[in-house]
Amino acid sequence: MGRWGELARRRDADDERPPSLEAFLEANHQLFTVIGIFGALSVYLMKFQRSATASTGAVGAVLVLFLLTSAVAVKNSYWCSERARRRGDYLLVFGYAVFMYAFVTLVVSVVLVILTRYAEGAESVLGSSFVYALAFLYVPFAFRSDALRSFEGATPLAAGVRRAPHIAAVALATWHATRWHGWSPPTLGFDSAAYSIGIALGLVGNHLVMTAVVAGAAWVVDRGLAAILE
Repeated sequence: MGRWGELARRRDADDERPPSLEAFLEANHQLFTVIGIFGALSVYLMKFQRSATASTGAVGAVLVLFLLTSAVAVKNSYWCSERARRRGDYLLVFGYAVFMYAFVTLVVSVVLVILTRYAEGAESVLGSSFVYALAFLYVPFAFRSDALRSFEGATPLAAGVRRAPHIAAVALATWHATRWHGWSPPTLGFDSAAYSIGIALGLVGNHLVMTAVVAGAAWVVDRGLAAILE
């Protein structure tokens, strides 16, 4: 049968047997339900948006969720088809291929709709999500850093190293408050995803640099005083 036939007949003990199409549908029925709900909701919001003066943000958000759930369905179908190929179950490979490329078609269609009509709404959702994820990842990293919290010095200045993120946050907030004191702050374009991401990255970068400066200065002074006291 050739090399392909020999490879197809191999049975890898570590490979799970691929589920049947009925089992695949049953295992993923909740995902298919969610896709259907998002699809119906997106159609409803599109019609509502045409008949009323409404923002495209809601439609963009639903389309993004529809896109994500469809991408999960593509991934699940792909892995099942890969497992079926390794087991040599060619009929299952064809069945999963139908699922996979049907969902790929949905994904491509949704992407085209987003790019042509609802790019602004999707951009707003993705930008806000990025800012939230950045804050969610950075705050524990900076304020719960073991390298700072476990620092033990010889003088009370060691507390400055342990509390460097908090001191930097207060200093950064004070600097912005002083800068805007007595006059109206500039209009912030938070409706622009790129602008929001830029502000978030700037705050994180400034806070990280200030934390390093405070911790480094406190460490140097603490070590210097400890050497003098000895």
